[in-house]
Amino acid sequence: MNAFFRAAASPAVVLPAILATGGMGAFFPSVAAEPPQTVPVVVARVEQQELALGQSFVGTVYPARVSDVGSAVDGRVAKLPIVEGQHVAAGQPIAELLRGLLEIEKAGAVAERDRRRHVLAELEAGSRPEEIDQRRAAVQGLEARMEYARSRLERLRRLAERGTSTADELLDGETEFRQVEAELRSSQAALDLAEAGPREEQIAQAAAAVAAQEAEVERIDDQLGKHTIRSPFEGWVVGRFTEEGQWLARGGLVARIAELSRVEVEVQVPEIAIASLATGMDVRLEFDAARDQTWIGRVERVVPQADLLSRSFPVKVILENRISNGQPVLRGGMLARAWLPVGKTGLATVVPKDALVLGAGDPLVFAVDPSPAPSGTGVVRPVRVSLGATLGGSVEIMSPIEPGSLVVVRGNERLRPGMSVSFSAVP
Repeated sequence: MNAFFRAAASPAVVLPAILATGGMGAFFPSVAAEPPQTVPVVVARVEQQELALGQSFVGTVYPARVSDVGSAVDGRVAKLPIVEGQHVAAGQPIAELLRGLLEIEKAGAVAERDRRRHVLAELEAGSRPEEIDQRRAAVQGLEARMEYARSRLERLRRLAERGTSTADELLDGETEFRQVEAELRSSQAALDLAEAGPREEQIAQAAAAVAAQEAEVERIDDQLGKHTIRSPFEGWVVGRFTEEGQWLARGGLVARIAELSRVEVEVQVPEIAIASLATGMDVRLEFDAARDQTWIGRVERVVPQADLLSRSFPVKVILENRISNGQPVLRGGMLARAWLPVGKTGLATVVPKDALVLGAGDPLVFAVDPSPAPSGTGVVRPVRVSLGATLGGSVEIMSPIEPGSLVVVRGNERLRPGMSVSFSAVP
């Protein structure tokens, strides 16, 4: 063993020896840093197209739907668990009316329904074997009594012929015989009915009685359901028209619910520009209440009736809203400006709408700087852009990006500046 390893055998010498020889690299070979992984994306080229220049029109924000929710029955308001500005889910209770009397009526109706069900079940099951045996035993007992009454009557008749029996005794014997005979016929009929079971008409009547009572229970359940007033869809409470303890007549209003997860922007467009618009067109919108965000909506419909004073047509633009801190960013009545492609046609730089990364701040696109090798790879950089008009799936941009440059259209939501990507063109 050489001198170095003899010195290293002592723990006190190991650390100074490592430091003196340049650290751990003296014992372990250096590991080359792994190249950064590339993210697969899809790209498209920036193009120049003949595009109608965008023109700004003033509009107003409206909820996608508004419902004035009323009561279907008369009653006193017992609970009103909502306030203006509160978010409510579809089907969530917004008011409850007093329902004590209906609960009592339902309990009685349910009990009567159960009784009628038991009667029907008893009829459908038919007679029990024990009942048939009981009626058969009664018949046999009466048959024995009848034999005794017949024998006694015959004996009394012979005695009467010999003059040793009175007329009253003979009459008693005949009466007893007819009485036992009648009881036997009745008991035999009861036995026949027990063996045959209930008639179909009886079962049908019992079934009808059950159905009628079940309908009564359903009617009370329907009334109870109407005593709980629910939101017809998801939205926000924008008006409350009653209070707890107040009497609410049938049809009386409880609250106004507005759906704001989507909004409708009504834009007034002059008749000279209306011919350039069509359903389904993309529209860029601006809002004073959300200046730092970019919005793109869609023309839902063009109303074919102009205002007779302004000669402008209402154009309805549908837009998905954004929720911040539990509240909608866009709210009913806000001012909007819609950029519609109704101006003069000119050459514009455009990118696919999917290339835009929207949200807080100015919109941006991720441009790709291709690497010399290997082909199909590059590095991304964010570029802030200003938007113009929209047409089809393309949006006009104002930025330093040159036509022919590559921008990411798929996978851009997970990119960061300087990331390496492997790209393929839009099919």
